[in-house]
Amino acid sequence: MKPKTLEEACTALTVALVDCLEVLGLARDEPQPTTRLYTYDDLAQMLGKSKSTVREWVRAGKFGEPVTVGNSTRVTQAGVDKFIADHSGPVKKQPSKARTRTSRTVAAHQGQPLGI
Repeated sequence: MKPKTLEEACTALTVALVDCLEVLGLARDEPQPTTRLYTYDDLAQMLGKSKSTVREWVRAGKFGEPVTVGNSTRVTQAGVDKFIADHSGPVKKQPSKARTRTSRTVAAHQGQPLGI
């Protein structure tokens, strides 16, 4: 339904704007999602490393900026995600160092023909 006058149009626009601002105001009052904080023990268990190794990595900044809670240091979920992203990816396959029978034979004959 179209407003018939400019005044009705302005009133309808004002009502819509007030409704929109109320919705945005309610969105700001909602509690923010809590961020998971990890202790050194949590990280050591997750990563299969010692607590002292994890402590060194946190001090070196491998988990981003840590959070201090009272006298203890914690790592955020974002820091853990950063660490995993920095330390994961395709694995480079290293050539085998095992000596094969052929390489042992060639080495034993020092490149001389085998007489076959």
